[in-house]
Amino acid sequence: MTTLTLPSGTSVEIDDELYEFVRDEVVPDTGKTVDEVFSILGDLVEQFGPKNQELLDKRTSRQAKIDGYYQAKRKSGWEPTADSAAADAVALGQFLVDEGHLEPESTVHVGMTTPELDFEMSQNGPELVTPVNIASMAVGGANARWGSLYDAYFLSDINSEIDRDSSRAERLQMVVDRTNEYLDSHVAQWENGVGFNDLVAYSVSKDSDGKYSLRGQTKDGAEAGLQDSAKFVGFNLEGNQLSEFFLEDNGMKLQFQLYEGGKVDAENGQFKDLIVESAVTNIVDFEDAVAIVDAEDMVLALRNYLGLIRGDLQAHSSRGALKAINPDLSYIGVDGSSQTAKGTSLMSVRNVSLHMYTDMVKVGGEEISERMLGVLLTTLIATSHDKGSDGRGPNSRKGYVYQVTPKLQTAEEVGEQVRLFEAVEDRLGLAKNTMLIGIMNEELGMTLQLAEALRVAQSRIFFTNTGFLDRTGSQIRVQTQAGPVDLRDDLTGSVFNTSYELHNVDVSLRAGVHRQGKIGKGMQVRNRAMVDMMENKINHPKSGGNTAWVPAPNPSHLHSMHYHMIDVDQVQRIMEDSPSPNISRRDLLTFPVLESGKVADQQTKETLLLSYAHSMVAYVEPWVHRGIGCSGVPNFSQIEEMKDRATERIDGAIIANWRLHGVVSQTEIEDAIKKATEILDQQNLGQPGYEPMTDTPEKVAGLLQEPAISAVLQIIDDALSSPSAYVESALFRYRKAVKAASNQ
Repeated sequence: MTTLTLPSGTSVEIDDELYEFVRDEVVPDTGKTVDEVFSILGDLVEQFGPKNQELLDKRTSRQAKIDGYYQAKRKSGWEPTADSAAADAVALGQFLVDEGHLEPESTVHVGMTTPELDFEMSQNGPELVTPVNIASMAVGGANARWGSLYDAYFLSDINSEIDRDSSRAERLQMVVDRTNEYLDSHVAQWENGVGFNDLVAYSVSKDSDGKYSLRGQTKDGAEAGLQDSAKFVGFNLEGNQLSEFFLEDNGMKLQFQLYEGGKVDAENGQFKDLIVESAVTNIVDFEDAVAIVDAEDMVLALRNYLGLIRGDLQAHSSRGALKAINPDLSYIGVDGSSQTAKGTSLMSVRNVSLHMYTDMVKVGGEEISERMLGVLLTTLIATSHDKGSDGRGPNSRKGYVYQVTPKLQTAEEVGEQVRLFEAVEDRLGLAKNTMLIGIMNEELGMTLQLAEALRVAQSRIFFTNTGFLDRTGSQIRVQTQAGPVDLRDDLTGSVFNTSYELHNVDVSLRAGVHRQGKIGKGMQVRNRAMVDMMENKINHPKSGGNTAWVPAPNPSHLHSMHYHMIDVDQVQRIMEDSPSPNISRRDLLTFPVLESGKVADQQTKETLLLSYAHSMVAYVEPWVHRGIGCSGVPNFSQIEEMKDRATERIDGAIIANWRLHGVVSQTEIEDAIKKATEILDQQNLGQPGYEPMTDTPEKVAGLLQEPAISAVLQIIDDALSSPSAYVESALFRYRKAVKAASNQ
């Protein structure tokens, strides 16, 4: 450890690896020394550390009161039912008001004063979430601003009856035909009833004013122009021949690459490639999608983030190809001028929340808030190194740092983050409001105080985003003493969830968040189920969300189609002009009670419990054993799903809740975990890096003491004993133990 002493006399101890990274790679050319940076951190911890702990203590006290409230009700003879849930929600809301945790229900008027942001924040389109510690995924996430719709469609499960290996030509023809139908219906229409399928070549012509227009030629030599000529925004030439052209619809561009002579393929009518503007924004994640437990992990993550911001990060793909960050796109505008389109997503950064503490740095001998460390260093990197590179402009052309802030529970917590941002700006010499805040509305408390939270941070808000998975885990924990919770797969349609999604859009719209920023929607969990995504994720733009999360580039490219199908700006205008749905606290607090008949059959109950246990083990095993923070793993039904801490939080909270209310016993839980582990071992036979946990009698006998399984059991216990059912305590404890054992 390297030790500094603050003017106050307090010591600051920094892990040597972290200290050397900041000294050698972060501070050069910033005008600051490494000691100045960590002295700033020490000052921030002294200033904000006590309040951070006070806010966490308030969480514990608040949850203890809610637990006690329900325990007293049940002791008096009250039993939860689906019929009584609404009345209980009203009573709980009044209890929270009486205890001083909420103000009486009223309309809170908020007007955003956020300055004009980077253009991407006003674009409607997909948003990627990228784990920062995997360099290849970080590069891929930055480059997901543009991608081949042909490839995404071809490789998906859409029309899976046409196999991409045995029926390659037929599948390619299907892709061309389906995308042309989509283009005709939702992107651009041609004169004289001509469609994209009818056109075999394209050209541009210039009128007497020097303005270019796009022309398409049919097989019989007839020409057609666009019905809306404004959708043609640019082109490129090879010699005198058109090599590609750009259309724009609903604020997003599409790049049509042509074969020699400005033609499409003569046999199947395909363009050389059809490139769509896709993930216009991208969250570089230091939280849910990663496993960062020590300085070694943090340095790797920060080094990747530095490479993303500088634009020089490179990494090899799973197939060995070297991936580099894309340059910007250049083209000729319709007026003949040189134009540039940004080649990469606008990147924000998500650091951990208030409850995370780390020993990477100690102040006065005590662990510090990891959030303060992350916010300071990522802001320093973003403001000092975002200068662009050859062929690529800066990440934020306006010089902003977009800090996504997860798992805040009250407006008071948001206000404290604003004060932290002000202090960081002051210490680093940044202009006021350089640091902007994206509020993750993923906790029940935040939902109940969303309008107040927006008002507190009204000059810095760049998005509000729902997260059904964490939000469900929060709801279960807050009201877990009320009674047994409903089945996991039935929670999506529960009153609390549908109300929560409507409430987030309504409050955010009325406050004007969308005028400069984003109103976001959550992730597609089944990351390869593109048929399901195309059918259901269109509901996000339909319901007023101008962005929604996607787990990978190809799903992003497909989801981009929805923003051409739906004009979100028009949807939002209609919603603004319509009466507010006025979602009540009663709806937000309606607990999803389990109907006993759903688990009356013992076999049904065992299967449900086994599926939840399998989900937990499947996520925790790579996290604890291999440091994989977000993974696509087969679920109990052999369908690949994306797992992160939020899915773990839900499953742990459900199992703990069922144990509390006698739906399942501890013995049944342990038996289910053992069976789930055996299933996982079979699913992962031959997988590189996977170590079976049940392949010997000795391992079976000691399975409940195995690090990953011990973590699962602790997560379930913590879902009742901790105030928020967060999973990090168990994950970090056992991941650190595994790393320590491997280093011996």
